[in-house]
Amino acid sequence: MAKENFNTLVPFTQDLLNRKMFAAALDAQKHNDRENYMNSHVSCVSKKLAIDTAVPAQSILKSAGLLPPFTNRGGKSDTPSLASFEALEKLDFISLGRGGHFKTVATPKPNQAADMRYSFLDWVTFTFRVSNLPLQLDTGRYAQVDLDYVHSLSALLYQVFGYGVVCQRASGMNFYESSFDLGYNGWGIVCIGGQNDTCSVTVKGQGLLAAKPGWEKRLFDLLNKIPQAQITRVDLASDNFDSKLTVDDYLKMYKADMFTSRGRPPNVEQAGNWIKPNGKGRTLYIGNRKSGKLLRIYEKGLQLANGFHEKYPRWLRVELELKNQDRVIPFEVLLRPGQYLAGAYPALADMHKVQDVIQTAKNTVQSTFERSIAITNHQFGKHIWTQVQILGVEKTIELLTKGKEEIPKSLNFDTFEQFTEQDFLHSHNITPSAIPVHF
Repeated sequence: MAKENFNTLVPFTQDLLNRKMFAAALDAQKHNDRENYMNSHVSCVSKKLAIDTAVPAQSILKSAGLLPPFTNRGGKSDTPSLASFEALEKLDFISLGRGGHFKTVATPKPNQAADMRYSFLDWVTFTFRVSNLPLQLDTGRYAQVDLDYVHSLSALLYQVFGYGVVCQRASGMNFYESSFDLGYNGWGIVCIGGQNDTCSVTVKGQGLLAAKPGWEKRLFDLLNKIPQAQITRVDLASDNFDSKLTVDDYLKMYKADMFTSRGRPPNVEQAGNWIKPNGKGRTLYIGNRKSGKLLRIYEKGLQLANGFHEKYPRWLRVELELKNQDRVIPFEVLLRPGQYLAGAYPALADMHKVQDVIQTAKNTVQSTFERSIAITNHQFGKHIWTQVQILGVEKTIELLTKGKEEIPKSLNFDTFEQFTEQDFLHSHNITPSAIPVHF
């Protein structure tokens, strides 16, 4: 080997060795970070379960069902380590655009090792161009103006969700000219007018709980038939009514980089009283709504009770909000929400239970009803007692409820089985609106 080549190779080799030594040192530091977190987590678990901390960390976490998730690659692991620092959110990257202008966007991928039932849908918004979904009126004519179009759309949404559009709202919203109530008690909203000839449909959590079972597949089929339709927002929720993990545990996981993807930790914020919890519930926010990916982990049972009772003090909800900002939300998320939630962060790969949406609805009703009783007792109990002593029970109830014969929206009593309302826009025959003439 020539001397000049040898002199060039030596510093290159030394630099390569230095990099390997640095990487090895970094790996060792990460290993120590994992061990430190695990030891603190084991200590916490030991105190809760009154077990000897001398028991190996692996057996403690495993026997307690608290072994933290390791990676988002799926499956179980017997090695007592934390999330792989190389574990990433499951994504595909695709190019969108036309006319020579393209941008690369992310597409969430499911963790197929997880159960599809680990999560349920708590919010869905989709949009489409009106011209890509022509609809006919009862007369057989195609709808030409917005009011007529929403009249026909109501019938289509009724087929999907089991309820349709009720009435027009006083004003538009979300930069649309007109808005309409979908279902009752704030279940959903339809927006139309302007916005590049598009229509937006939003169904919120209570509206999805009240929807006719199987709506997910029916909406999936509908969206696949509409050219260029998009899901612009979807919320994936997972409830644990007797969670052994707390929001404090998830904060520790965040500090241990178990929510880190692609090398950069996401934003984190805390809401509620974390110094002296007051029974009204705490929330941990991970991510940023502006980036299109926000995770909320919160004490759902305490939030519903709002400090008036503690019927479900260990009810913890993990909820992921995805928006189509620099990402495309695949329609398959409607059918496999649990797998998409598990693929969102390394920390969520292994933590879920199969969801029981019916139990979520029942617990919500019971919690909000008990809160209603507690609020009435706290604020008006003395007045009601006095009125009963003077007027009697029947006369008091008659006077207190006159003109109030309806269930408050806050009680969340609605389920599809209990829902009997059939008065929707499409149930009324209408004459097509006149098409405005522009001169």
